[in-house]
Amino acid sequence: MLDTLRAAGAPQDAVALAQATGLHPNTVRFHLKVLIEAGYVVESRQASGGRGRPQAVYACAAPATRDGGYALLAELLASTLDDAAGAELARAAGERWQHAARPAGVAPDAPGTLDEAAARATALFAELGFDPVRGPEPDAARIELRACPFLDVARRHPGVVCGVHLGLLRGLVEGGPAGAAPEGDGPGGGGTVADGRSGGLVGAPSAARRFVAELVPFARPGVCVAEIRQVEVEREGA
Repeated sequence: MLDTLRAAGAPQDAVALAQATGLHPNTVRFHLKVLIEAGYVVESRQASGGRGRPQAVYACAAPATRDGGYALLAELLASTLDDAAGAELARAAGERWQHAARPAGVAPDAPGTLDEAAARATALFAELGFDPVRGPEPDAARIELRACPFLDVARRHPGVVCGVHLGLLRGLVEGGPAGAAPEGDGPGGGGTVADGRSGGLVGAPSAARRFVAELVPFARPGVCVAEIRQVEVEREGA
């Protein structure tokens, strides 16, 4: 009954609802009474255009959230943050969550190899429900994300939603303590969602290689791409 009311997009009377659902009008009125008492439906009076008292019509008390309250919450937060500053905050939030999610007493270590970084990223996105598949690229960890669980919100607010996922990826690859970042580059800093950024050092602090993480939203219809590369950097004092 609720789905029928929401699909109608306008208040409906009991006769119209009976025709749409295939139920007897008296059965429809019984269900409407229960829904009104529960707070899902509101009743009002609408002039019929002829003689007699206005007829009772019914409408949903609140819009559909489809996937429940979390979907509504995600939409509200993403729409509030949907500007350039919001995308930066979203990336930083993803990085901070990744650091904070490490179990207490576990040292934050950076992945030592590209394969290890790819395995960690694939496991992260699999746990989040992205159906990740790693492509056969020898010089990069290229992971296709084929089932975004936040697709509807991401299409409307890609900077925020994809920014959070980029922050999660960078926080995982960096492996450093919360708030740590290469000099001159704070969490979530720089560029658009698809821009790379230096990640954590590989090995000792004097190592000359770093990971760079990128996320390309909607690289092709229904598929986003996460990519991790190793880049050479100048040694300190060189």
